[in-house]
Amino acid sequence: MSRHKSFTLILSGGGGRGLAHVGVLRALAHYGYQPDAVVGISMGAIVGVTKSLNPDWYSALLNMDTSAFPAPPRTSSNDLRARIRAVLASERALVEMFLGWGVGERSLEAGQRLLRDLTLERRLEHGDIPVAVIAVDLYSGERVVLREGVAAEALYASAALPGILPPLRRDNQMLADGSYVDNAPVDIAREYGTDLVIAVDAGQEKTAYQINNGFQAMLRAMEICHRHHAMIRFKQADFVIRPHYPFHIDTLDFGHKRICVAAGIWAIRKSIGHLHGLLRPGWPAQSQDAQTS
Repeated sequence: MSRHKSFTLILSGGGGRGLAHVGVLRALAHYGYQPDAVVGISMGAIVGVTKSLNPDWYSALLNMDTSAFPAPPRTSSNDLRARIRAVLASERALVEMFLGWGVGERSLEAGQRLLRDLTLERRLEHGDIPVAVIAVDLYSGERVVLREGVAAEALYASAALPGILPPLRRDNQMLADGSYVDNAPVDIAREYGTDLVIAVDAGQEKTAYQINNGFQAMLRAMEICHRHHAMIRFKQADFVIRPHYPFHIDTLDFGHKRICVAAGIWAIRKSIGHLHGLLRPGWPAQSQDAQTS
């Protein structure tokens, strides 16, 4: 089979949903497609860099221990005691955010150890394919692109969710989750000079969102702003793959890893006809159903 067109793959942030990228990469390989470069943000960076540096990447990501990570807030239970516990947990989270860096600070050591294990303590520039990791500098507000250095540190910077995890201090910068500045950095992807840029959007529109107070309203407003900005950026890619999840999965919910991986695999299967048309010269292109699913 002839070599397919070159492409750079953008793997967006998405927290637990970002494990769909594992399925996307697995399915692409099944059909004979390997990206020539990867640009990753937050969870997308973790998946992409692990794929580049760790020969056992699939098993390592699928079986990674996330038990120490902060749990997602659950306030929709009909059980009164469960709702009271959720409210108290939310109050504790607010206190920890104002007096410290957030609830994730307690699991910081476990999270950093996990990143070192996933990347085999290697450097970004030593991977099988070029990778770029996106973070934001909270001081300047500017996007930071990391292509060299200790992989685990770069991944932590890209995934350090403000209010949950402490930012990474580096020189005169304070680096945090890159999805806040750019969840689809198509311009960075095009710098690799590949024929195409394909993006994977791990986002999900919330359903039955409950807004019962000012804090929840503020969070929802921030989410809407973030999502609309991301959608504008995704439109600049040559093709966008959007996994579909069978139910709402919170950013901090890592309890549905296999469902998210399966969503990524299914998204590739659904769009494989169009991908063949894009990547194989002479192959008839099909409808872009994956972009509107």
